[in-house]
Amino acid sequence: MSTATRYAWRPHAPASPDDTGSTLRTGYWAIAVATVAYLELLRWVYRTTIAPEFSYLRYTYREPDPTYYGIAVAMIVVLAAVLPRRITQPSHFISWVLFVVAVAPSIVVPQYSEVLSRPDAFEVAIWVALSFVPVAAFGTRRLVREMLPRFTVSPPAFWTSISVISVAVYVYVIASVGITFDLPSLDDVYGVRSEYQQVEDTGSALLAYATPLIANVINPLIIARGLFARSWIWIAAGVLGQLFIYSFTGYRSALLSPIALLGAYLLLRRRHQAPAVLVLTGLVVLIAAMWALDAITAGNDFSSLLVRRFLITPGLLTAGYVFVFADIPKAGFAHSFLRSFLDYPYSREPPQLVGELFFGNAATNANANLLADGFANVGFPGMVLECLVLMVVLWFIDDACRGLPVGVAAMVFVMPSLSLVDSGLFTTLLTHGLGAATLICLLTPPAPPPPMPRVRESERP
Repeated sequence: MSTATRYAWRPHAPASPDDTGSTLRTGYWAIAVATVAYLELLRWVYRTTIAPEFSYLRYTYREPDPTYYGIAVAMIVVLAAVLPRRITQPSHFISWVLFVVAVAPSIVVPQYSEVLSRPDAFEVAIWVALSFVPVAAFGTRRLVREMLPRFTVSPPAFWTSISVISVAVYVYVIASVGITFDLPSLDDVYGVRSEYQQVEDTGSALLAYATPLIANVINPLIIARGLFARSWIWIAAGVLGQLFIYSFTGYRSALLSPIALLGAYLLLRRRHQAPAVLVLTGLVVLIAAMWALDAITAGNDFSSLLVRRFLITPGLLTAGYVFVFADIPKAGFAHSFLRSFLDYPYSREPPQLVGELFFGNAATNANANLLADGFANVGFPGMVLECLVLMVVLWFIDDACRGLPVGVAAMVFVMPSLSLVDSGLFTTLLTHGLGAATLICLLTPPAPPPPMPRVRESERP
């Protein structure tokens, strides 16, 4: 049996003197240029394509104040420079994903949307940037080392356990929701989500934990094994599992997750230290490609799917949560883990409340990122609180993943990272797979040691 088959992860080759890469790829100036390009392309697509078509959904555009906007962009560039320039740990990957999808949009989108006044939008930008500083500066620095116990599980026992758990969870899910071979269209997911929510609310409470466990942790782990071990059977099992999750939940994240997982794999499969600037340049290329496809098809479907839903909406919702909760009592986590100790002041949870008061639709579930969730619960200090807790969580994630290839660990945390864009930290930690992914990494068999470099006969003593 080969080493790759036995371990499922192929060992990295030992680092060569050239493995550090060139200054061109990793210098601060390259990250700064890529960051500004990303922000300006995001604003241009929003102004020219999204706002004209979706203004009725609060995606309106105004010219930003030059001073406020310039400072906001500068703060984002500084944050990008503080983040690690190379992705060598799962905390680096998680922080960069959160930065480009939630933090940067939450700083700039309120500047040119009409949700908040310009001074209020600038205040949001300052608080968001300051809140993320501990994550960027300290959460990625491995200040916790070897505090979590490393359990010794043989690869056969581990993968057998994963298979048994998967089958058991799938049996429970199928018994609760049934099975269908029809996939809803991307425009018809809200009815499917409503039906799933009714099933979850009428007695199948464990679905709230079982479904994210499969969609956010186990299936990505199975796909990771398939990609790294080059096994189409494992890849197919994971992808089909995600399609099944999408069929009864309507969650676009499950449908599109194989693409995100493949991107993480391509970024990190052969590198000890993947340049973080590739994350930014990849997004720039992807946004430009979506705009070009819209131009070719004379529509806006591609920009709507990627730019509007995935990148603009997190920033718009941060502004929307501030708009709703600025002058009313905060939630104080009374709807969450403090429900046994505090009285929640509303009959609807924050996402439904924002859907009703901001979007004007009581049926809208406006799930938002950890920054928006922090404001809804405690105000601006809540943003700082959730980022400080995330900083500590990242320390333990890196500790749990010691011995694993960074590409494998990153793929396990792709979906929990994206869940932080749609949920608060505490909900993601307990329900959406962040805690479960950390436990899985503690149990996952590590990669074998890299092969020793060959010594030429002339170099032997």
